[in-house]
Amino acid sequence: MPTIRAPASRQTATLQVAVKCRPLTDNERRRSRHIIQVIDDKNVAVLDPDISKGYLDLIQNRTKEKRYSFDHVYAPGCSNTDVYKNISPTVLGVVQGLNVTVFAYGSTGSGKTYTMVGSRNDPGLMVLSFRTIFDQIKKDDSSDTFEVSCSYLEVYNEVMYKILC
Repeated sequence: MPTIRAPASRQTATLQVAVKCRPLTDNERRRSRHIIQVIDDKNVAVLDPDISKGYLDLIQNRTKEKRYSFDHVYAPGCSNTDVYKNISPTVLGVVQGLNVTVFAYGSTGSGKTYTMVGSRNDPGLMVLSFRTIFDQIKKDDSSDTFEVSCSYLEVYNEVMYKILC
């Protein structure tokens, strides 16, 4: 049986994982301490929520502190524009025909909608992506026709909802 090979492509699929830590609300600050500590732009620590642990527990590594590494980590004070700087090269590929997906995951109240949509003063990743795409289309002096589409979906309790209709 002959072997069929697909032509080699210059475009490769990439996956990057970023964590954006949101600041605590005033109510959260009153009831608990901040257990998320951004170490640097790639590492985060989740501190042991039990502050009653003694010195020996900490020395003998009987703490629940965990450290995680990601492609990008954003501290609570960062803006959506700070996050967008790392995905903008990928979004630029849309004008060349690439499909791009930005996936926000987290528990209720973790800031997914704010990161994707944002506000007037801090536009979200979706708004910033559209600006980039349409700016690139305006600059394009070819006779190409562009079709831009966007899906904004929410998956909740294993049910998918279309947010943009």
